[in-house]
Amino acid sequence: MNPTENQKTILFISELPDNILDSELEEFFSSYKSDIYMIQVDRNQKNYDLFNSRKPRATIYFKIHEKAKEAREKLNMKRVKGKALNIMWHERDNSIRYNNEANLFIKGIPDNAYPRDIYELFAQYGEIISCKICEDEDGNLLGYGYINYYKLESAENAIANLNKKKYLDSELDVEHFKKMNERFKAPSENKSLYIKNIPSNIKKIEEIKKIFSKFGKITWGEMYTDSSERPYAIIDFETVDACNKAKEEMNEKKLNEKDETGLYVDYLQKKSERKRMLTTKIGDINNKLNQEFKNCNLYVKNLPYDLTEDKMKEIFSVCGEVKSVKISQYQLVTKVINEFKSYIASHGYGFVCYTNEEDAKKAIEHFNNKYLPGFEKTKRPPIIITHFMPKHERKQLLNQQNTPPMFPPQMMGGQYPMFPPQFINRQMQNRYPHPQYKKQKQPRPAPQPKVQIQETVQSISESNKEDEPNYEHLKNLTNIDAQKDYLGEFLFKKIEQHPIAHEKNLTVDQISRITGMILGIDNIDEIYGITTSDENITSRINEALSLLGIKT
Repeated sequence: MNPTENQKTILFISELPDNILDSELEEFFSSYKSDIYMIQVDRNQKNYDLFNSRKPRATIYFKIHEKAKEAREKLNMKRVKGKALNIMWHERDNSIRYNNEANLFIKGIPDNAYPRDIYELFAQYGEIISCKICEDEDGNLLGYGYINYYKLESAENAIANLNKKKYLDSELDVEHFKKMNERFKAPSENKSLYIKNIPSNIKKIEEIKKIFSKFGKITWGEMYTDSSERPYAIIDFETVDACNKAKEEMNEKKLNEKDETGLYVDYLQKKSERKRMLTTKIGDINNKLNQEFKNCNLYVKNLPYDLTEDKMKEIFSVCGEVKSVKISQYQLVTKVINEFKSYIASHGYGFVCYTNEEDAKKAIEHFNNKYLPGFEKTKRPPIIITHFMPKHERKQLLNQQNTPPMFPPQMMGGQYPMFPPQFINRQMQNRYPHPQYKKQKQPRPAPQPKVQIQETVQSISESNKEDEPNYEHLKNLTNIDAQKDYLGEFLFKKIEQHPIAHEKNLTVDQISRITGMILGIDNIDEIYGITTSDENITSRINEALSLLGIKT
């Protein structure tokens, strides 16, 4: 349960300067030294995702709400080492920070303004979740920023009072923040249309031009086919009005009564813009569904490989109405009697979504850590069921693995017992030693014999013979993403079965990271060489473990 407003005692800073020292951050909060239990700087963000490095962040644990609130109000957006710090409440519900309904985008911020002054200007219209005034590496303002309020009413008041108002020597533009798919709508000056779902009886561009010429003069047009041999066309109009009218009237229109689907007509866009727009649109739909069915959607692993989605729905329906089921699958290519055959195979995990929370809870109680009816003799372990967690929430959970858990309710009210050692980092233990929590010397465990990797290379090779990727099939795949997906299946299995993985007790997450590092190589032949060579894969695993900070 989220703490109420007057119980919040934890502050969060999302981005710190890369070179900030712990002592410098402590000096920044020195006025509240006696009111703070601990300041924890998380510098592991850079190593969390090797392809998307993040800046250090900090969590500040106060004793009482009043002092935390005062520190947030007085210190927010003040500079440390040239960077203005965005100080927020640490919210358990991560969706609060990503609420775009009351999020504002500000342009026209003068370069001689102070981030703190901008924060105070907008804070008079309501409580702010976060404030970000964008700066370059040297701390110079870039002229724009973001203000996210807790309430939509506050955002509306800020727009009404500050939009087009003069601030210092500049005029502010204040508007609601727009999502990426809204920002990348086709420009009004577009005169080109992209047309697909063309009926099979239309073979030439002249036929397309004849259909669309009623809206205005067409200056150019051409027909093409995509990778699946499906036809599409691009046409250019002489005027913008003709292009807009053609899009509005012809999109989803059926040219023949027998057509199953109508035409798809949209403005011509660059591939990168279209991809951004579709990705954001899909993300918005998924976020909406995740919120609507947050406690109804279940993640199920250790599923029998021969379980079908229809059978899965039938089994789980005993606990209530099932909205949907999905088993994660991939295309398996294998050799049978000197002939390559392709099968749809299960990854062994899937999802079940109920129409209400009570049925989902009942399913967890009924099936968790048990075998599904009719599959008691499977070689798989009993199934494990948990509530589904979106990717960004899983990342947040992983980011907080080294962060102390939230304080108990009695601590929130100020009745604080002796601080448990698992909540205190090593630095705090050294600073405030207590006899009760002094570290006791433990007898050193007897050294374990190291696994002789060289002696087991042959056994790895023998056990994986039937799992070797086929080079001809690899080269026949349409694009590099499909090729990497194909090789990724073999890579993950080989790393999972490798002696190093057993010796280091690697988690599924760590195995996935190592697989991702190898798949980050641009040359497909090099990835194939690593996948099919036990010596190469051993070398790559050791390199990856070194990057992840795991001793080899």
